[in-house]
Amino acid sequence: MAEIKKKGKRFANNLSAYTRQGELIIEISFGPRAGFGAQRNRQTGQDSSIVPKGRATILKIRKRPPGLVLGIICACLVGCSGKRNAIDRTWEKGVEVIINHLDPYILRGEPASFTLTREVTIDLSRDDLAAQGIGSVGEIAVDSKGNIYAVSFKNLGTYVFKFDPQGRLLRTFGRQGAGPGELQWPFHPVFDDHDRLYITDYMRKFVVFDSDGNVVSERKFSGSILYVEPLSDGNLLVYKPDYERVTSTDVSYSLSVCDADLHEKALLDRHRWGNGNDRLVPFFIYRVSADRIYVANEERGYEVLVFDLSGHLVRKARKEFRPIAPAESIKKMILGPSYQAPEISHNRYFPNPMPPLFHFFTDDTGRLFVMTYEEGEKPGEYRYDLFNSQGVFVGRKSLGLTWFVYGGAIYTFIKDGRLYCHNEREDGYDEIVVYSVHWHN
Repeated sequence: MAEIKKKGKRFANNLSAYTRQGELIIEISFGPRAGFGAQRNRQTGQDSSIVPKGRATILKIRKRPPGLVLGIICACLVGCSGKRNAIDRTWEKGVEVIINHLDPYILRGEPASFTLTREVTIDLSRDDLAAQGIGSVGEIAVDSKGNIYAVSFKNLGTYVFKFDPQGRLLRTFGRQGAGPGELQWPFHPVFDDHDRLYITDYMRKFVVFDSDGNVVSERKFSGSILYVEPLSDGNLLVYKPDYERVTSTDVSYSLSVCDADLHEKALLDRHRWGNGNDRLVPFFIYRVSADRIYVANEERGYEVLVFDLSGHLVRKARKEFRPIAPAESIKKMILGPSYQAPEISHNRYFPNPMPPLFHFFTDDTGRLFVMTYEEGEKPGEYRYDLFNSQGVFVGRKSLGLTWFVYGGAIYTFIKDGRLYCHNEREDGYDEIVVYSVHWHN
């Protein structure tokens, strides 16, 4: 029997079996494999990925028992299916790297998809909310009792609206103003483990409220800081401009773990953001789940870095991806109704191919839900890649969720088995929707 050999990481994309002169011929062909860096060089317009030419391996079997022949064919089919149980991993400088391919892994007992059941809808067109001056949902947070907090600088008078788990308005707080405990540009609402709500007042300070809206403390910034997020070990996660690296064409930002006095303890990552609005904003997304910090940076392609709360890198999760051209629905989703304005150059604004991912969110067990630019099953939906808490790609899901372009905004997350999200209706009104999440294989 001829020996089958595979070089590198190619996988079969076609298998055929037939007889010829008393021999059973099994032919396995290997085609192009999409790489981690399968993207077009934006300066030259050339494809920078390495795509091997197709080749075939021929297996000849003479006078074998039918059962053995059938077993060999089944083994070949399983081996060429593109879905594997054994996880590809390697190590780089002592850090585990999970290698995910185009097809998800099949892991015994691992849920690979989920269904959503709508439980609560908070309609901002309600008369009682309009009377309180709510203008938009903005970002959302949820405390340990399931109460929902909507935070937006578009609201009038007060910026924070608290709802009970059934969507009934309980109170408003976070008065507009420049005084102690007051807010002007509230962003990034996050609860700590003691149900204290941290809100960053853009570039000025962060204010800590208890769950009833009373001011616990505030801290003014000595420099520019965009977002502050409490970590369960008492440290703070800080995202800010990195003015030491600013150039005439780029603004740099950094993500760091800091102590309670905002002194940096560990730098996690940096990224560049070009000046002007002539290009799609490069993605830089980070999220905290339990005792892990997850970071994705367009400069690294489809890769998520996983840090512990001290800022030590513990894992990298990489994934192959298919290059996606910018679809009309993507242009409209990002630019809004003005996406067809003549002054907008789509060829310059939208790279071709698009970046490998647009956004991601987490649940409280460390699962990742990564939104790609691949259109989903229904209009307005996009494909999400699902990763388990170990960074292994286990499934896909088509979802239609409202997204904010910039990576810091908290519009969607899963907590205690419920998905909380911001939805923009066709009539222009916003709503907060809560779904129960049911996992299955």
